[in-house]
Amino acid sequence: MTKPRSPAQWHGHPFVWAWYVSLASLDVTFIEDRCREAEAENAPADAVYKTDIRNIPPNEWITLEQLSEDHRERVRDYGNTLLHWEQELKARRNGPVVQPLHAHQPTVAPTVPTSADPREH
Repeated sequence: MTKPRSPAQWHGHPFVWAWYVSLASLDVTFIEDRCREAEAENAPADAVYKTDIRNIPPNEWITLEQLSEDHRERVRDYGNTLLHWEQELKARRNGPVVQPLHAHQPTVAPTVPTSADPREH
């Protein structure tokens, strides 16, 4: 499978990347160029590919929902995997969120009178 080296390679369009991988494209440069094209043209976030001049309608971005069910599920699964990977990288980069501890003064427990020590009797 053709994997991106980083989320930056899909230029905000993981489903475009997923589409071309689903077609068994091994050319990372070609796939990244298609993602750049989607970015430059402000394609919808769920864009998958752009039709060419031979298609009707020509030069239109096809989205996930326009794919056949089989293609849609495959592309959606891989695209969502890419998005999940991106989120994990961001979380790891940002490190864990640590809340500072507030200064806390210990309270003294009230003393409770106890019966006299039985050894004292």
